[in-house]
Amino acid sequence: MRVGSGRGAGFRVDRNGRLGGLGAKVARRLREGPYGERVLIGFRRDLAVPFPGPRPNVPISLRALRPDDVAALFPAADGTAAERERADVAWRLGMVGRRTLMSRAMVAVDETTGRPCHIQWLTEGYSDVIRTAAALPALSLDEGLLESAYTPNAYRGMGIMSAVTARMAEFAAGCGMRYVVAFIDQRNIASLRGAQRAGLSPWQIETCTQYAFGLLRRVRFAPIGDGFAVAGEGLGSPSP
Repeated sequence: MRVGSGRGAGFRVDRNGRLGGLGAKVARRLREGPYGERVLIGFRRDLAVPFPGPRPNVPISLRALRPDDVAALFPAADGTAAERERADVAWRLGMVGRRTLMSRAMVAVDETTGRPCHIQWLTEGYSDVIRTAAALPALSLDEGLLESAYTPNAYRGMGIMSAVTARMAEFAAGCGMRYVVAFIDQRNIASLRGAQRAGLSPWQIETCTQYAFGLLRRVRFAPIGDGFAVAGEGLGSPSP
């Protein structure tokens, strides 16, 4: 759901004693440019209100992530997007192991083939360092954050993401949460619509602004304006 992992890339020293990660870090800074702004739409669902989740085009079941799921979820044929998601999973599992990220990954399995076809994370909390670096909202004790949803190319267009999101919300309710929230890039129309089909409603706007090639960042959260609708549905765009 949420676009981007917010990982901080550390330096690594290769066999020749060089800082192998330095070049990659400089390249990322240059790609960000001297100024940039990103807008995400925050969605929320009250889990006390029943909602019939949508049905995907293939039968699915939900279970915890297994180590052998990674190859099927992020095949090399899916290109750089799959590579980024694979790295994100490795980072998240490391942070969970260090107890700086309270999160769990759930995987949807195509019941006709037994193949993993979607991954999504339910996060209950994180350290202040991760929250600041990733521009994440502060979560209440009764809130869970749905994030880092990914569907392999072969399973896109089948309604899987929205079906899994609805089931993840029910899973969160079973864990004692009252609300789930998700933040989605305003340009990701498919995910915005998928969140709404899963019963989440537009709630907040998050504006992330960076200056000086990412050295300075500012994050603002604001209530959503009246009359908001996903682009293409006839009601216009989010108000600033």
